[in-house]
Amino acid sequence: MKLSDLLPDFVFLPSQPFLMGTPERELSALAKTYGGTRESYREESPQHRLRLPPFAIAGTPVTNALYAIYVADAGARPPLIWHGATPPDHLRDCPVTDVSWEDAQHFCRWLSNVMAAPYRLPTEAEWEYAARGSDGRRFPWGDEWDPTRANTRDGGSGVITPVGAYPSGVSPWGCLDMAGNVWEWTASLDAPYPYRFDDGREDPNAPGRRILRGGSFANPRGFARCACRFRLAPTVRNEFLGFRLAFSTTS
Repeated sequence: MKLSDLLPDFVFLPSQPFLMGTPERELSALAKTYGGTRESYREESPQHRLRLPPFAIAGTPVTNALYAIYVADAGARPPLIWHGATPPDHLRDCPVTDVSWEDAQHFCRWLSNVMAAPYRLPTEAEWEYAARGSDGRRFPWGDEWDPTRANTRDGGSGVITPVGAYPSGVSPWGCLDMAGNVWEWTASLDAPYPYRFDDGREDPNAPGRRILRGGSFANPRGFARCACRFRLAPTVRNEFLGFRLAFSTTS
């Protein structure tokens, strides 16, 4: 199969104001509903309104089938979960995992060169806007949890599933798999709110942990909230970490 046939469809998002993060008044309720303490959710506050430049984001994460072309062409390290140089058939349409932030960056540079297009990781602000739309909803489909709409520990399959397997979990903009299945690397450094693009957090060469979004099939529903933030060192790889693509557009 050709590389172009394996590229995900892209959703084009306009420049509109949206709410990022969680209001501080809701932190205690989050702790009561999803566990933890008020302080464990504080990195999601203060909630603030942003307006981003227009951009495009992939409707689904990068699959093993697409990543396999990169591995073969660039001589990159194959994910250990493949147990070889190519993914097993049952994983071809699933999100690639066992990739670090650095691996994802290398993939984006390779794909940009091959396709002559500026592919990159989404910022965490872009990711959240694509997941929740402009109305500040808690999950991509709305404010109420529904275990049939996402692959999480709360009613999910217990294993990774192919991209697009939960169509009813679609976001307001048409993005799939933004709740559960795999954590997704973003471009952004772990930095406090309010989010600012120009404060150094989007410097690809800066040291520090990078933000992941979305939760995974092994996590409970609280991690699948659109505002949930997780962070890891950029060298970490495991079977729960994947990514999706984005690129900048002009208005």
